[in-house]
Amino acid sequence: MTSTLMTTAIAIVGTLLGSGLTALVTARIERRKNEALERQQIRQEAAQDRAALRELRVEHRRWRRDRRQAAYQGLMDAAHEAQGAIWQLAQLTLEPYDQHRYDIRRGAAIDAVRATRQAATTVELEGPDGVAQAGAEYAEAIDRHIHPPVQYLMELGKGPLTAEQKDRYRSSAAETGLLVEDMRRRFVALARAALDEVVDEADQGRQAAA
Repeated sequence: MTSTLMTTAIAIVGTLLGSGLTALVTARIERRKNEALERQQIRQEAAQDRAALRELRVEHRRWRRDRRQAAYQGLMDAAHEAQGAIWQLAQLTLEPYDQHRYDIRRGAAIDAVRATRQAATTVELEGPDGVAQAGAEYAEAIDRHIHPPVQYLMELGKGPLTAEQKDRYRSSAAETGLLVEDMRRRFVALARAALDEVVDEADQGRQAAA
């Protein structure tokens, strides 16, 4: 009888121990599984955050390119308008002097040159430094280009001009005209390079996010 009880007790204890071990092992496996899932979730969230950050950078580069392109185009348009106004002013050098027309066209040309200066300031804000410098020099060339016809017409308003004065005007007008064209080409080349650089950065960002 005692032997039977001991055997039963041992069996019960063994069953309990087996159940306890099984539960312990199961709990450990489950905990490890949960930990692995948590680590995987953390990795996925980190990857999503990195992808979102890369996309944000791409969008920022695209926004920056659009702003720069608008600023560059604004300067080009303003300079074109200014050159047209200066040309209209210069046409008066071929006609009998008229103070009223001179005042009107000089005012329009000065306003157009001022607008070019303002457009160059916008380019300076958008950058980069090389393009900003080229933009400032482009606007400065436009500013210089207005002086020959203004000087000529001011002198013409005082009376007939000598051949030397006319030659000096033609020479200075040609010189400032060439300077404007040189500065325009320089600005355009640097502006294109700056825009292409931003596009390349955006493409690299998209490739990294893919």
